[in-house]
Amino acid sequence: MTREIFARWFKQAKHDLEMAGKNITIGGFDIAAFLSHQAVEKLFKAVFAYQGQKVPKSHYIDEMARELKLPQELTEDILDLTVDYTLARYPDAGFHVPFEEYSEEIAKDKVNRAQRIFSKVLSLKKISGEDLL
Repeated sequence: MTREIFARWFKQAKHDLEMAGKNITIGGFDIAAFLSHQAVEKLFKAVFAYQGQKVPKSHYIDEMARELKLPQELTEDILDLTVDYTLARYPDAGFHVPFEEYSEEIAKDKVNRAQRIFSKVLSLKKISGEDLL
């Protein structure tokens, strides 16, 4: 592992998760969903670096989770967030304008899912804030 690479990915992942929550307070529900995906994607990339593996150039968090051999119990949360990489941003990815499709309830659910993934992955991989020192 290159500590510097791990630290950059991990710090940005935590920041994205924080910003996802803050976007709920200003009505940026689609942005909260997208940032929840981004936080998990960057967390997974941090884990690859932590394990001394090459950081993948991918946005598919479901594929990264399989490569990291994450437990099945996270599958539902990961799959739920996977679609938000495109659906939360592009009007041609679905049948509607993205920001009109996300409610406060949906956004809160997305952020909660990302938080659960963070908690479980950090515990499983035995990663703590001390790893950034």
